[in-house]
Amino acid sequence: PLGLLMLFPTVKYARAHNNLNSDDQTIGNYEGQIATDPEIPEANHPFKLSFRVLNHQSASNILNSLNTQISEVSQFRMGVRIYYNDQLVGTIPVQSFSKGEWSTEYTFHETGNHIVYVDLYDVGPNGSTLTYVYNITVLNVFGNIFPYIISSGGIGFIAIVAWALLTRKKVKPKH
Repeated sequence: PLGLLMLFPTVKYARAHNNLNSDDQTIGNYEGQIATDPEIPEANHPFKLSFRVLNHQSASNILNSLNTQISEVSQFRMGVRIYYNDQLVGTIPVQSFSKGEWSTEYTFHETGNHIVYVDLYDVGPNGSTLTYVYNITVLNVFGNIFPYIISSGGIGFIAIVAWALLTRKKVKPKH
């Protein structure tokens, strides 16, 4: 039984559970990854939007198919289109990058689900464009309720202190 286990290759590629707004998608030999920092962006607050492009160099035959090599691409051309409620709300113009990763600062102006189309140029069959589609959720973490919660906490504290001061009884000292 132990000999059979040794016939299986070891795991060469593993990853942890994705964050809420982190995702990856593989088309052909290319994997596109996207992530936000903070994990859940707030409307009207800038955040870091990161992209990463990996190349999956597949083996030439079925016997070596488990030996797929994964590495960052050395350069890529990419453009981004961002939609909210099926309407284009933002773009990042097509740019060339000399490494496999790129980050930018971005700001969403609406809460809800945004659809991000990442166009990776010149990497598809015959130099065509590959389009990756990702969902990014934007929340207004506290919304309008936050000031009310703080105010009611302060008012409650003042009410308790006032009640304690007004209703306390004078304690007679024991002699």
